[in-house]
Amino acid sequence: MADINDLEKLAELKKKGIISDAEFTQQKDAILKSNSNQVASGEQKERIVYILLGFFLGGFGVHNFYAGYTGKGVAQLLITLFLFWLVIPLLAVFVWVIIEIITVTKDANGVAFK
Repeated sequence: MADINDLEKLAELKKKGIISDAEFTQQKDAILKSNSNQVASGEQKERIVYILLGFFLGGFGVHNFYAGYTGKGVAQLLITLFLFWLVIPLLAVFVWVIIEIITVTKDANGVAFK
């Protein structure tokens, strides 16, 4: 919220002629850049947590819920809950989890794991 207030104050200064267009653009870009860096770093998840969740609770899709891949998580959860008595679907989910643990390096928002 503070960034929106800063942008509004900056726009008022420009409107009153206190700062030039170049200064306005430079300050606006600096505010937006600092905001985007805060959002990206605040949402960054730990890869080791993803791996451990996948290893211990992967059949239930918990690691995918953690990373924001809700659709994959629901699919793994439903396969495990409804087809637990069949061996082949459980093996398929197990292989699926191992492949995800090895290959997934970003969360659903495209932010790389720490």
